[in-house]
Amino acid sequence: MDFTLEEVSPELKPFQSEVRAWLKEAMRGAEHLRWSANWSTRKDDEEYAFRRKLGRALGEKGWLFPMLPPELGGAGLSAGHQAVVDAELASYGLALDHVYYTLARIVVPCIQYHGTEEQKRELIPPMARGEIVCWQVLTEPQSGSDVANVKTTAIRDGDHYVVNGAKIMVGHKLPPDWMWTLVCNDPSKPRHQNLGWLYIDATLPGITIQHLPMLMGIKNAVFFDNVRVPAKYLVGGENNGWEVSSTHMELEHGGGGSVTGDPAIDRLLTYCQETKRAGKPLMADPHIREVLAEAYIESHAVRLMNQRNYWHRINRNPHPYGGAQLRYYQRTVRLRNAERVQQVLGYDAMVPNLDVNEFADFEYLLRGGPGMLHGGGTLDTDRLIVARRMGLGRTTKEKAAVTI
Repeated sequence: MDFTLEEVSPELKPFQSEVRAWLKEAMRGAEHLRWSANWSTRKDDEEYAFRRKLGRALGEKGWLFPMLPPELGGAGLSAGHQAVVDAELASYGLALDHVYYTLARIVVPCIQYHGTEEQKRELIPPMARGEIVCWQVLTEPQSGSDVANVKTTAIRDGDHYVVNGAKIMVGHKLPPDWMWTLVCNDPSKPRHQNLGWLYIDATLPGITIQHLPMLMGIKNAVFFDNVRVPAKYLVGGENNGWEVSSTHMELEHGGGGSVTGDPAIDRLLTYCQETKRAGKPLMADPHIREVLAEAYIESHAVRLMNQRNYWHRINRNPHPYGGAQLRYYQRTVRLRNAERVQQVLGYDAMVPNLDVNEFADFEYLLRGGPGMLHGGGTLDTDRLIVARRMGLGRTTKEKAAVTI
């Protein structure tokens, strides 16, 4: 099995040249921009405006979702073509998943696999063209990792669902165009048998969004007060939301993979090569070299796991436990790397640097290391998924979810 992305087959070379030339022109003028995390930008930021423009330009080419058919806003290309686009964009420090601030990378596959033909034709193209921002709105005051415990209700009333409830720790500083959220369709039914997924226009009356300043930046509380959502936006069927959740959670929990590495560790190496103490580069200290070696070994293991899962996803061959395995390891490595940065830089690690990619900012790494242990489910959730997928403690193995 070869899931490397560095070498391109001869038949893809012309396409690679086309993408490379197009991106060179599209990225012109962005050399001074820093690619911040999706929850820490401002609507008036030059960076935000550029990324939205880039997302729309990629969407016009069909390259934001290259493997989607043209009628859904893609280019109808192969897995190899998508790998080329991803790899070329990664050379600029970006990824298709995060060109602009949206959860479309998760929402589109869910609608494509679980939605009706009418839903696909209406909902997918605007996301594939880079026209809208969508938030994932799942966590509630009483339900985080246990998503089946949601209390936000969506009760059918004629041609609408009436939504009431609250979500917390979601989104970022900028308001969304749409929300993708898990709701309870029938409180009288048992857990897992009463759920539904709604695609909600964020401008509907009755929706209130309040900022929540947190360790990792601005998140939000979202309140739904008798919000009337057209019934046609329920994806996957009433009380069938748990099946849709399998696709969503697989992608959120690492099953989608990526082609990018960890810019913070690359920057740490450069810092230790260029920064001197007592007239000598930090790299001359054997203890620091040992710390860097450990960070690089683990970070490259994460990168290989990411590439493996990416290869499986774009080839429609989901890895049984690869997503949860990656997510668990990646989060523990990021925590250890936060500790390593402190060992090398001391108090200097606590000073933010707004001139670099936020993911490469040492201060952000210190905040994000502990915070990422809980986002999108706890470490216990990851361990449980891996155990079930491997058949540990059960007579049958749980299958990997579909991640088209």
